[in-house]
Amino acid sequence: MTIPVLSLRRLARVAAPAAFAVIAAMGGCEVDNYMDPSQTGYFETTPTTMPVLSRLDVIEKEVNRWGGPVVAPAASDLAANDVEYKLEPGDIVRVEIYELVAAGETSVNVRRVEQNGTIRLPTLYDVRAGGLTVQGLQEEIERRLEGLISDPLVTVVLEEGRSYRYILYGGIANAGVYSLNQPDFRVLDAIALAGGTLDTTQRIYVIRNQSLDEGLEPSYRRLPAGRGSDEPIDSVEPASAGTPAGDIESLIDALDRPSTAPGLTGSAFRFRQDQEPPAIDIEALEEAAPPPPPPAAPPPPGPGDQWVFDATRQEWVRLPTAGEGGDALDVAESPEDTAPLFAVRIIEVDYQRLKRGDPNQNVVIRPGDYIFVDPPEAGLVYIGGNIARPGPYDLPTVGNITLSRLVTAAGEFNQIAVPGRVDLVRKIGPHREATIRVNITAIRNRAEPDIIMREGDHVIIGTDFWATPLAVIRNGFRANYGFGFLLDRNFGNDVFGPPPESFRFSN
Repeated sequence: MTIPVLSLRRLARVAAPAAFAVIAAMGGCEVDNYMDPSQTGYFETTPTTMPVLSRLDVIEKEVNRWGGPVVAPAASDLAANDVEYKLEPGDIVRVEIYELVAAGETSVNVRRVEQNGTIRLPTLYDVRAGGLTVQGLQEEIERRLEGLISDPLVTVVLEEGRSYRYILYGGIANAGVYSLNQPDFRVLDAIALAGGTLDTTQRIYVIRNQSLDEGLEPSYRRLPAGRGSDEPIDSVEPASAGTPAGDIESLIDALDRPSTAPGLTGSAFRFRQDQEPPAIDIEALEEAAPPPPPPAAPPPPGPGDQWVFDATRQEWVRLPTAGEGGDALDVAESPEDTAPLFAVRIIEVDYQRLKRGDPNQNVVIRPGDYIFVDPPEAGLVYIGGNIARPGPYDLPTVGNITLSRLVTAAGEFNQIAVPGRVDLVRKIGPHREATIRVNITAIRNRAEPDIIMREGDHVIIGTDFWATPLAVIRNGFRANYGFGFLLDRNFGNDVFGPPPESFRFSN
């Protein structure tokens, strides 16, 4: 029997590429391992760069979790404080009054400002001090001495000031409340004073706020300038309804100007000295007052928020909601926000640039600032499925860990893992999570960006129908049963004979 030459040529033409592919794979060329899809990598000589994702915009909305706008340091944030010191409860002052008690003698009184903002002096009793400057307290005492001493001589000295403070918290060695005693005290000074922070700290936030409601301020601060503590605070009345309210944007702008003490102007309140407040007719007010609006109905729950267990079907089912539509991952809208009580401004400081000597990041601390040192994210991430060492893993205290590196830390994939079938489950809100399909093969081939792991992430490595047969075929060609034959317990008895039987010595 003869074989046609044309058939042999055709067979060679088909078999040659397949043989070349097998030889290339066995020869260690820079190609992926087709027999073992769990082996992944780039394996190219051309350098490449890819971004690393810190947020998955497909399932996560970009939300400002701060109480106000986050801005970079401005030029005004680097200027020294020039706001005149105002007394607050806890401050200690020394008051010297000439000829208050005896002729030719100076009365010296060291007093701590009480919680109601007053100090008690001989003859004068309670004198308003809170909210006043040292010069203002001196003028207040001189005003109270009119009629008692002709041309009074008063000296007021601040012995210990505690009202200018800042709060330092977060990823810092010694968090707490600190006194602010220098006009040019800066963020780096505050970090050094508190014992330093981690060298890997990325961001520091300086939080400044200003009250928009004077009702939140202590009573002694609501007194107009020049008003004495001998006159009751009840005589201070709100201005008429026609008085314009404070503008939030202008208040935020005022926080940027260190040379001007932020706050509402005194025109928001007026003081009546010459007459008693007129009587109020309650019945007339009730007739004129419009009826209160009906309470607003609560917003409907968002998709996926209402689930019940159907005993007949023996499964959980979601209740339909009115006007439901759109992506099932959307979060229900929150109720309408109430009017803000504070104007907040947050300055973001790049600590890595600051510690390397960038003076533009060294913000001056203002009285009442909150300094938050953003600590590294802590907690657990979970990996399971077809992985060598499934289980929980701690997030690193230094830097971040990505999905590809988490797989390496867990011992890489097992033999039936399919790196293209990976689920990433992430919390996106209270009692709410989302799942996204991830292809680690594409990540390691530099076709897709890697993902930074976050606290609570759950990674599940999947498989498919062909993974197990491929694993069986790979095991059939293992070197210890093939070209490099290795003796084991299956063949050892044939070569060395059966093991000796155990026996017992007798006396």
